[in-house]
Amino acid sequence: MQVLQQMLIFVLIMIIGAAARKKQILTPDNQAQITQLVLSIAYPAIILSGVTGDGPHIAGAELAYAFGVILVMLAMLMVSAFLIPRLLGYGRAEKGIVNVMVVFTNIGFMGVPMIDALYGKDALIYMTVLLIPFNLLFFSYVIQTIKGGGEKTPFRWMSLVNPGMISCVLAVILYVADIRLPYVLTAAIRMVGSMTGPLAMMLLGSFLLDTDWKTLINKKIIAFTVIKMMLLPIAVTLILKQFVSNVYLLAVCMAALATPSGNVIPLLAALYNKEGYPVSVQGVAVTTAAAVVTMPIAAMAVGL
Repeated sequence: MQVLQQMLIFVLIMIIGAAARKKQILTPDNQAQITQLVLSIAYPAIILSGVTGDGPHIAGAELAYAFGVILVMLAMLMVSAFLIPRLLGYGRAEKGIVNVMVVFTNIGFMGVPMIDALYGKDALIYMTVLLIPFNLLFFSYVIQTIKGGGEKTPFRWMSLVNPGMISCVLAVILYVADIRLPYVLTAAIRMVGSMTGPLAMMLLGSFLLDTDWKTLINKKIIAFTVIKMMLLPIAVTLILKQFVSNVYLLAVCMAALATPSGNVIPLLAALYNKEGYPVSVQGVAVTTAAAVVTMPIAAMAVGL
């Protein structure tokens, strides 16, 4: 019920974003700038806000256990991502796109605000633990996977030096060392971080309004959405639930599994795989629209 209420709140904010796009308050030009504001400032701030409070800290061994659980979850996700495009009969150029859409979800725009709203700041340390391997995975092989075996691009370690990754590493250092920041700095970080949810949802609403839905819906994308947004999150979370009792950790894993495909994927597909670009737009648009219904259903199915 809480997930449904939170999704309805997100929907209302997305409607505001769609209205802003219709009134030309949000435009293709300033959408890119606001996206950068979210990814480079607000999103890192909400990550840091999860470790700046006075809540209870988890021990080093429990932190390591959480990291291990998340690695297992990511491994299951990557195996599923390899199988799903083959199961659905996607062509060679599209397989890499579908693979990436399964693994790399809109965790920053939707998952982090969702966990913050439902479980509070104490749960965000588990999200931080997730985001470190998630970002490493994204920047290490996503472009090669999208290309689907085409021209090779050398991996550059400097690609990992970005505000999101820096905030994750800094958050872990602050948390493990139990460093308490001054109240003024903590309050400022939390206030900036609180912009993440509203801005991200308005951007998603604007994106959905710009979408030509008549060209998107087909049997394959519907099947993909059902598998990616419902069957996979429910199956993997139920498996993890047999071994994990920590609700925060399970909720973070669920958020990584059940959030829509990341809206950065079409941008990368336009650069590196133009043949597969239409599938990337279909997947991101349809999974984002479906999330309003599928996330509450998946959460209720696994008892979160």
